[in-house]
Amino acid sequence: MTDELMTIGRFAHLSGLTVHALRHYDDVGLLAPDVVDPASGYRREQVRRARLILALRCLDLPIEEIRRVVDGGDATAVLTGHRKRLERQRDVLTARLGDVDRYLEEGITVSTPGTGVRPVQMKIAVDDAAKAAEFYQTAFDMRYEVTRRAGNDEYSSLIIGQPGTDGFFLIHLLDDRTDTDRLGPGTFGLLVPDLDEYHARAVKAGGTEVVAPRDSVGMPRNSAVKDPSGNWIWLYQE
Repeated sequence: MTDELMTIGRFAHLSGLTVHALRHYDDVGLLAPDVVDPASGYRREQVRRARLILALRCLDLPIEEIRRVVDGGDATAVLTGHRKRLERQRDVLTARLGDVDRYLEEGITVSTPGTGVRPVQMKIAVDDAAKAAEFYQTAFDMRYEVTRRAGNDEYSSLIIGQPGTDGFFLIHLLDDRTDTDRLGPGTFGLLVPDLDEYHARAVKAGGTEVVAPRDSVGMPRNSAVKDPSGNWIWLYQE
């Protein structure tokens, strides 16, 4: 804080904030002047607090979370939560950039609606959604991104294929034991381009071998592993 009485314009110069921003932060109770001289209208301002607000706004931190930090709240918790939010935004933008690159390389394609039904999603029970997502990303190159937003809540899923194409498929990871959809470990199959490679990757990523790679009569070469939560994953040579 400074003892100098100053105009709002000078305070804007010292703090780095615009006059418009200063008036807004005053209106919402985030940065009110300590003292206002009734004769001159000059104000004694909180320069240090203003500079901290500016630094946090440059991180795109919401005003209510800035309020928590500057009022002495748990800055580590606020910034950790904001970092996770930015990571989700980054993942969404990365996926969009990937789609743009694909369109630039292959041209823009529009899928033709099918005449029948086909599966587009499944739900599996896991012990820890974050760890399960890491396993499937590491073992099978699946993307884990936000696929639904409802108010302030975001829901992420494992994604196979590209939205709008016939190969698009979602796998939802349920780690809430009170969720009525969470029935228990499941079983599903994946086509992979190299059975031995992906089988080894799954085991290295934390899976458990159940059936070693084998040749089977009347079906593709196959194997089976369990993910860290006990879900069976059958692998089939593409």
